[in-house]
This record gives sequence, structure tokens and C-alpha cells, in this order.
Amino acid sequence: MQDHSEHTPKQATGQHSRHASSGGSFHGINADARILKITGWLTGIYFIIELGLGFYSQSIAVISDAFHTFSAVGGILIAFIANRISGKAATIAATYGFKRAEIIGALLNGVFLLLMAIYVLYMGYMRLDKEFELPTNIMFLAAFGGLITEFISFKLIFKSQKTNMNMKGAYWHIMQTFVGSILIIIAAVVIKLTGYTPIDAILGMAFGLVLFWASYKIIKDALDIFMQTVPEDVNISKVKEALLGIDGVKSVMHLHAWTLTSNQNIFSAHIQILDTKTSDEILRQAEGLLKDKFGFYFSTLQLETEHHDMGAEDLNVVT
Repeated sequence: MQDHSEHTPKQATGQHSRHASSGGSFHGINADARILKITGWLTGIYFIIELGLGFYSQSIAVISDAFHTFSAVGGILIAFIANRISGKAATIAATYGFKRAEIIGALLNGVFLLLMAIYVLYMGYMRLDKEFELPTNIMFLAAFGGLITEFISFKLIFKSQKTNMNMKGAYWHIMQTFVGSILIIIAAVVIKLTGYTPIDAILGMAFGLVLFWASYKIIKDALDIFMQTVPEDVNISKVKEALLGIDGVKSVMHLHAWTLTSNQNIFSAHIQILDTKTSDEILRQAEGLLKDKFGFYFSTLQLETEHHDMGAEDLNVVT
């Protein structure tokens, strides 16, 4: 479905503007909300169980992993709230709707993950030279219980996180608890066989570095969207070249491409044409090109026979 408006060309300048949008549901907002609800409940219930096991056994490793699980619950809650807000319709005051709420959620989750990475690295460093007793049977029980809930959560959220930054933040919180469970098993095996307890801290710090990288990527991607940089999957030079290849197009100026939210790229440009008589055909081809070849969710194109300085030439990037 296309949603567009068309205005009659101005006689003095031969300008013609038009908007095009590729419709359809965003990422299945309601489906994502259901996924987040299920994973949130699963993770929350297991947090209570694991925390009880940790206090019962007095295992610092299990208690620490329980709090990692609690952080995942918080991350999923952030993602869920952002998901619900982003589903609100556009209004006069918010003409793009509230889709950026998902990016805010992703940014908050990225910061949350960064703090957890720093915490894990600090706790690991503090434990490196300390010997302490760990009950391996309770560690195994806590870890295998966690793996069951995490496998279910992975199956639910894996597909959505590939194209949705907000879901990716929630995914990495689950990944954090999943790797935590694996590390508990490895540490428990090593401790049971060798008695070498520092392995717990070493493995924890290694995963802290992985969390640090994941948080950096999420934060960077979110900030790039807020700064309205050109999406990574868009080559402005190739877009311009394709538009110039349309018969009747003389030049293309003021090209702008940015991301509204995950998987929704926006494009705008001024296209100088040779004759206004061919404007409708040029628009049809340009819109189809932008949507079908380059995957833009929404485009705004202004056709003109002469380019006029609008006082914003600093934004006219030469490609």
C-alpha cells in the first residue's frame, strides 16, 4: 500500500513535490510485545528461584548470576515499555509517531549492559586472588535451570532481534544470563576436578569484555540514529547515480537519508528535471526505485526545473 500526496507544479519554478511510503506493519509490534511478556515472566520467575538457591547455598557465584538475571528482567521491561510506546499512532504534535521510543529503549538497554559489563569486570578482578568454597552441586542445579528458561527465550526472541534494535537490547540481556549459566557449569566442573576457584573470576571477566562490546555496538547504533546519520546499508552515491539514470533527470541535490527506527529508512531529495510534462512518470520511476531497490520506507521528492538557493546550501552534500 502506498500513502502519498501530490501537488500541482508551481508555474514560476516548475516545482513538484510528492511523498511515498511503503506501508505495512512495523516489526509486528504486538507480536514483539507478546514475546517480551513471555520472556520477561520466564526470566523473572527463574530469578526468584535462582536467588533462593544462592542464599540457601551461600554461593557467591550463584547469587551474582541471579542478579545478572534480575538485570535481564529490567532490560526486557525497558524493551517492553518502549515497544508499547512506539506503537502509538502519529499525531499533529508528533507527525512521525512515537517510533523512536524503541531507539530510546535500545539506548537505555545499551547503557544498562555497559554498567553490567563494568560490574562483572570489577567483581572478577576483586576475586582473582581470593580463595573461597563453592558448592558445585547447587551451581549445577542453578545453571541447568537457567539454561532451560534461556533456550525458550532465545527461540522466541531470536528472529525479531535481527531487525529490531530494541529487541536486540533485550536479546543481549538474555544472552548475558545464558553465558552466565554456561560459565557457572564450566567453573563448577573445573572447581570439582581441580579445586581451582579463580576460574570463576577469570571466566566472568572474559564475558564482561563480550558484554562491553555488545553494549558499545547498541549505544553507537542508537546514537547514530539520533544524530540522523546515513544508515549503514545505504550508499548515497549509488542512490544518486540510480536517480540520475532516470530519463529526463538533469541533476539531484539535497539528498538526505536517515533512519526513523529499526528497519525504517527515510529519504528526501530535490530532483532537477528537463521538462515538467514528464514529472509524473519521473516521480513514478523514482519512487519505485527508492522503495524496491533501496528499501526506503518513506520518501519525499521535490521536482524542479531550476534549483533555487533556499539558504541551506550547507546541507547540500556533494557526492
